Amino acid sequence: MTTLLRALAVSQMAIALLAAMVGSFADGGQWWDRLVLTVIHPVAAFLLLVLIWSSKRSRGLVVATMVLLAFNILSDVALALSIGLGEVRGDWWLPLVFSIVPIIAFPYCSSLLHRNER
Repeated sequence: MTTLLRALAVSQMAIALLAAMVGSFADGGQWWDRLVLTVIHPVAAFLLLVLIWSSKRSRGLVVATMVLLAFNILSDVALALSIGLGEVRGDWWLPLVFSIVPIIAFPYCSSLLHRNER
């Protein structure tokens, strides 16, 4: 399972960095779209990489990663909804692509958190 999560975390980081670069130069969008693309996605991906490769997983690191992963998921769902409702231009499913790895990683982080509590 750890090997799969490591591969997913690396791919999430690559996708997040690519989207941050493209999103920084794209026309249109709101400030919160750019905030999600250029800050939330890369930072969440980076924390996930650190957490998965870290031998010492502090409670603070696990909680911070979970908070950013949750914010990543919620902001992507909100953006997909606003695109679907016609408030923002784009493909409604595209923001959901950025939520796949965080959705898979969240239960892993939760299990780490519960292991640390014991």
